[in-house]
Amino acid sequence: MPVEMHEDIRVSASKPTPAKAPDFPGLPAIGHPEMFYARLAKEAERRGDRHMHEAAKVGQYVTLALDRSLSWEQKLRYFRHAMDRHCTPPKFADDACWAFYEDLGDLIREYAGREAMRLASTEDDNYAARTEMGQLRESIESDAETFFMMLLGRAIDCPPWFAHEDWDQLKLLRDQWI
Repeated sequence: MPVEMHEDIRVSASKPTPAKAPDFPGLPAIGHPEMFYARLAKEAERRGDRHMHEAAKVGQYVTLALDRSLSWEQKLRYFRHAMDRHCTPPKFADDACWAFYEDLGDLIREYAGREAMRLASTEDDNYAARTEMGQLRESIESDAETFFMMLLGRAIDCPPWFAHEDWDQLKLLRDQWI
């Protein structure tokens, strides 16, 4: 390969090497204390690592949403915040970057769906027990309508914080009681 000499600097005459693609962090582990994610996010911000910062924030908000003492509305605020604020790739992102942020969104969908299914299954068991105790279907139906409206809202199509499979399962559970 020919090499030209310029003021004691060797310059290759071959094709320029492409810029190294950024390394993307792995998906965040869920379930650590909030300070764990705050430290990760702060360190990533200090280093200028936007992708690590966003991954840490997704881990933080998903973990917060899994607190069993929270209502679904509170949980959903965390899931939606993580989705809306931390799963958007930068402008002019390449395919690998888009895939990373889609994976972060999938992580949120996985946990949001799992949590919604846990709540819906508990309610389903409740309604079945009430039926066995002889309660009227109409009173159960009214309670189920209220519960599933809170869980699913008025959406006809799957919202972005649920995977389609979970959405379909939740609607099946709803439809057996309403």
